[in-house]
Amino acid sequence: MIPNLKLTIDIKADIDNAKFFIKNGEFVDWFLPLDFQYITSKKFSFSERNKIISEYTRHIYKINKKEILKGVENTRKRWTKVENKFYKIVNTIFQGHAWPKGQYAGFASIYLMYPRNIKKKTFYFPYRKIKWDPIGTIAHEMMHFIFFDFIRKKYKVEQDTEFKGKNPKYVWRVSETFNTVIENWKPYKNIFNEKNDVKPYPGCEIMYQLMRQQWNEKQDINKFLDKWLLYELT
Repeated sequence: MIPNLKLTIDIKADIDNAKFFIKNGEFVDWFLPLDFQYITSKKFSFSERNKIISEYTRHIYKINKKEILKGVENTRKRWTKVENKFYKIVNTIFQGHAWPKGQYAGFASIYLMYPRNIKKKTFYFPYRKIKWDPIGTIAHEMMHFIFFDFIRKKYKVEQDTEFKGKNPKYVWRVSETFNTVIENWKPYKNIFNEKNDVKPYPGCEIMYQLMRQQWNEKQDINKFLDKWLLYELT
C-alpha cells in the first residue's frame, strides 16, 4: 500500500514551523528569508518574537495568496505525475518494506527549510521553487519516513539514538547522507528529470563519498546500512 499523502496550506502550521526553528536556533540563517532575519535580534522578548512571527507569516500569506494557491495546486499536479514511479523505486530500494501506516500531510511553507515530524508523519515543502524544487522536497521527506521505520524495526535505532564515539547527531547525518546518495543515483534522478547533483550537508562530505561508492557498487539496503548502523549503542 502506498501512503495516503495530502498536500495542503495551513498558515498556523507554518507559524508553528517558524517559531520552532527560530527558538531552536539551528540553521536559522538558512530558514529565514533575508527580509525577516531581523527577528533573531536579541532586543525582542520571547513573546514579542512570537507575535512578530505570526504577523509576518500571515502578512506574507495575504499578499501572496494567489501565488501560493497556484504554486500548491501546481505542486499537487506535478506530484501526481511522478508519485507512482517514486513509490516504485522506494519499494525497490527498501526491498518491499511496508510504509508505516497513517495519514501523511505536507504543509506548504513560505520559509526556506522544511522540517518533518516522523511520528506525526508531517513535513513542510516550498510552495514554489526558490532554492529547492517542491517535488524533490516532498520525495526527500517521504523517504525519511520509510527510512526511519526501516532502521527502527531492523536495528532498534531511532532518529535520536546515540552511538559511542559518534557525533550526537550521527543517525540524522546517516539519514540525510543516505537521502543525498539516493537523490544523486541515476535511476532516481531520472524520475524527476534532475540534471544536477545534490550537495551533501556541511560536515557530511566524507560520509557522502564513502556511502555513494558503497551504493554504486551494490544496491542492497541491508548490507549497506549494516556498515553504518551496526555499532555499539551508548
